[in-house]
Amino acid sequence: MDILLKKLASFVLAIALVPMATFSAAAASAPVQSAVKVEYNKKEIVFPDQKPLIRDSRTLVPIRPIAETLGFKVDWNEKTRTVTIDKGNDNIRLVVTQKIAKKNGQTINLDVPAQIVNQRTVVPVRFIAEALSYKVDWDQATQTVLIADQAVVEEEKPQEPAKPAEDNSKPEQASFDKDSISGKSFRLGTMGIYEILGTVDPKAEVTVTLEGKTYEVEVKADGTFEFYRTTYDGIKNFTLKAEVDGKEDTFEGEFAARN
Repeated sequence: MDILLKKLASFVLAIALVPMATFSAAAASAPVQSAVKVEYNKKEIVFPDQKPLIRDSRTLVPIRPIAETLGFKVDWNEKTRTVTIDKGNDNIRLVVTQKIAKKNGQTINLDVPAQIVNQRTVVPVRFIAEALSYKVDWDQATQTVLIADQAVVEEEKPQEPAKPAEDNSKPEQASFDKDSISGKSFRLGTMGIYEILGTVDPKAEVTVTLEGKTYEVEVKADGTFEFYRTTYDGIKNFTLKAEVDGKEDTFEGEFAARN
């Protein structure tokens, strides 16, 4: 009788432990919810259900609330599991579980694929910068992703003092104003966001080379230029090249970490 009671007790204990083990395994595989916030032009974006989260050291954000806040139209095709995002002449398509997106037919590589979490499509935060073409910063103190469009970025910059009248007669800058060039970078998770600012001859065509890849840089009417690029973290150097009237000028620079 004692042996029978011991076996019965062992059986009951084993059954009682099954739900606990199952719960522990489910909790271990669940994504890490975080206190990450997202702001657009200093206004916090509200996520009605699924919040931004961290998975495998990547910050993932629900794409629909952000895209719609930025003025994009978002559609979902359940059959093909495809998200389509449209605004003006821009068309972006991404398929859940794939690590690429298409913007106007051009391929954009993602750190991690788009995923479904709690019936919401989430994407890595760098997708906002590369696919939707918005400026993305990171506020470490408040754990906030800061999204801004170019118009707001321009307004927030301090106004340059008016040049003395005699400067109007000076010839245009024939090459890079090397004292004006600065390169800064900051880290957002495992990705790096890089910024290059400077001044050049307004007529010049400017390119920048990072890690063997060359990108065109838009030069404004006053000769100033700004370049932003979101890619993997760890790039140290950049090369600028200007061409005007058959003449060339180059500048070799290093990125300084932004505080």
